[in-house]
Amino acid sequence: MFTTHDNRNHLLPLVREQLDRWIADPKGWDPHALRENRWTTIGEDVRALLLQHEGQDGSASTRVRIVETKSDGRWITQLTVHSPNARERAAWAWVDIESPDPDGEDPRSRPRRAGTPRFLAPTLEIVDAWDGAARLTTRPIVIRGDEVDEVYRALIDTERRGVVFVAGNDGSLPSVPWTNRIANLTRFTIGVASCFVLDGDATQLLNDRLGQAHAVLPGRLRTYRSQVQPDSVVDGLRHRVLSAERIADDSEQPRLARVLASSAQLQALEQPLPASVARVHRMLERIADDMLVNRLGDVGSKRVSLVPSQPRAAAVETRESDRRQDDVNTQQDMLLDYLKIKVGIDELTVDRIDEVVRLIEVGRSSQEAQEDIASRLAQLQAELDETQKAYRDVKWQLEDEQLENRDAVDLLTRSEETVRTLRRRLASMGQAEVAWTAQPSEKDVTRPDSFGELLRWLPKLTHVVFSGDPDPAEDLDSNDPLGAWASKTWDALLVLQDYAAAKADGRWDRDVHGFLENTPDGCHEWPTRRHARDESEEVRTNPAYWRRRVLPVPTSVVQAGTTFMGAHFKIAQFAMISPRMHYYDDTAQSGRIYVGYIGRHLPTGQTN
Repeated sequence: MFTTHDNRNHLLPLVREQLDRWIADPKGWDPHALRENRWTTIGEDVRALLLQHEGQDGSASTRVRIVETKSDGRWITQLTVHSPNARERAAWAWVDIESPDPDGEDPRSRPRRAGTPRFLAPTLEIVDAWDGAARLTTRPIVIRGDEVDEVYRALIDTERRGVVFVAGNDGSLPSVPWTNRIANLTRFTIGVASCFVLDGDATQLLNDRLGQAHAVLPGRLRTYRSQVQPDSVVDGLRHRVLSAERIADDSEQPRLARVLASSAQLQALEQPLPASVARVHRMLERIADDMLVNRLGDVGSKRVSLVPSQPRAAAVETRESDRRQDDVNTQQDMLLDYLKIKVGIDELTVDRIDEVVRLIEVGRSSQEAQEDIASRLAQLQAELDETQKAYRDVKWQLEDEQLENRDAVDLLTRSEETVRTLRRRLASMGQAEVAWTAQPSEKDVTRPDSFGELLRWLPKLTHVVFSGDPDPAEDLDSNDPLGAWASKTWDALLVLQDYAAAKADGRWDRDVHGFLENTPDGCHEWPTRRHARDESEEVRTNPAYWRRRVLPVPTSVVQAGTTFMGAHFKIAQFAMISPRMHYYDDTAQSGRIYVGYIGRHLPTGQTN
């Protein structure tokens, strides 16, 4: 969604021109088939509705809704444009894409992310578009020196709905290649996010104003969500930082572009519509619904008869032979008898025939209207189902978050009590200074803030190898905005690292679960209730479930290249997602642990 002041009087024709071009090419549909306030067919399995409304205050609203039926379900593209009469108010355009739900059988299947419609980019090239105080463009905006005021205004603007990407520099990165790399990373966010690339001076000036918690460092890309609060250190956790190493890694570019697009889309979807936009939306929905109901039985003006009304006998040509006259009379008598029974017509005149034809047209129109109404009801039912599902999910997630929070508080309380106890003992032994000044090293307390970072950190672990697909892990980032799950997963990996190291040097000879029950001194700990030695009987005996847990390992470990991984760490409890980490303990042979899966909870009877 974007607003514009400069193009407020010409927004509709500008946007419609680009939309019609998109409909015609590459879609190959017919934009001329659109009819005001009617559902029409514009292509094979494609129906479209054009709504136009002029308000009493002089405002004008237009909506085009396109419903495309494909093999995977219905795709709905909806464009709404509103031009208020008051000059001080901006015109706005809103593009909404609804994609079919993914196949829910496999938690690892990704939701179908709708791409940016092709008509949006050329629209932004010719329209001065804004998201609050943030400019929407098709390329990153290069900011130099004191131009940084624009970036700061965009970040703190409370009316901004989308994310703002900001790339930092210190003068060591060549401007053009650096800008092109950022443009490539954000290429799928056109229309839903703003992007700024700062030079060295602008980076320093912005960081001076934002403070350390919200700063963007040189060579990094930071995603600023809405409602930035520079005076809150805790708020800085909401705004993710993409590391220089990942940005510089060419192999990461496609995955990062998808991750950034997902982040931008989710941010836009989470934001409520502005009140003025919601009012226009409700009005147009009412108009569309009333139009469908009123179409039942409405075929427009009555057909014009080309033959004057006359009795059937007068219509018979006298020059025809008697035999033919008898045949005609017989057929007409049979037709009249049929119409008497079915329609109640006593005399067959042209007017009567026109009436029958009109009734046929009414029936056909009503059938078409019923089909459109059925489609609309299906859409409303889908929206209702989605709303109810979202409510259930939020309620479920809240309960899980409360449990997770209580568990974290208990763990923190025990840890603080342990620290106090150890300090008292050290003090009693004359080591008070050590007790109160010793601090852990930075590397011991640093945790990855995303699963993308976690995957890059994994090679640091000499005894743990990730052998799975990275995509399910990175997909968790969209539901883990603060990186809490990634941090917990790293803790579980450190436990496995310590376990394998302890077995390698002879300090431990039991399995992982025993290690968690009696963790040796100096090793990372993990609650035993959040670990499973194996899957349940239900999973191990149901092929639909256990096959999901047959995961990759090197052929040097298992010749087939895959093995069943029932052992897993329960990273967090979060409704249907509840991330898990499955692994294979090969310390008896190779001395390593192979992690075959990090992602959403794999299917069971409960998750399905």
